[in-house]
Amino acid sequence: MDAIECLVTRRSIRNYTKEPVSAGDIENVVEIAQMVSCWENTQPVRYVAVLDNDLKNRIADECTKKFPWNTENIHEAPALIVLCTVKGLSGYEPNGEASTTKGTHWQSFDAGMAADHFCLAARAVDLGTLIMGRYDEEKIKEILDLPEEYDVSCIIAVGHPEVIPAANERKPLKEVLTFR
Repeated sequence: MDAIECLVTRRSIRNYTKEPVSAGDIENVVEIAQMVSCWENTQPVRYVAVLDNDLKNRIADECTKKFPWNTENIHEAPALIVLCTVKGLSGYEPNGEASTTKGTHWQSFDAGMAADHFCLAARAVDLGTLIMGRYDEEKIKEILDLPEEYDVSCIIAVGHPEVIPAANERKPLKEVLTFR
């Protein structure tokens, strides 16, 4: 699949086949995804792969109680990625001084690009993904025993798509593009 096809056919997948996602599948996708650009090549993103079904279901049940649609989506997927950023790298100088008016928000920019690259890399190898942003971050950090310097940026369900849905309608170009 070429790059344009990958970009225009990537969808949020909520239904997966029962085919497992292997550690090798995840390694392949992360190896591609980590080529993403980031703040001064600090490479602040960390991918925590959850392939153990009991652990994945525990995250679903204990970390998304207030968001039942995410609970369902995690249960449905054979794998889960917890995408984290290391605090204090994006948007900062080596001495710890903020380099931009965005301050700590710059890591969200790097995390967003990394999440998108992960999802596109997964699509390129025929895996489906769903990015989720509603969860109990502290509970996830506790369950996975994540280092204190990690911020959980998003969680991504991963699996073999049962079906790839049609694209949602997009706004007309004249609504989203302005020339000056």
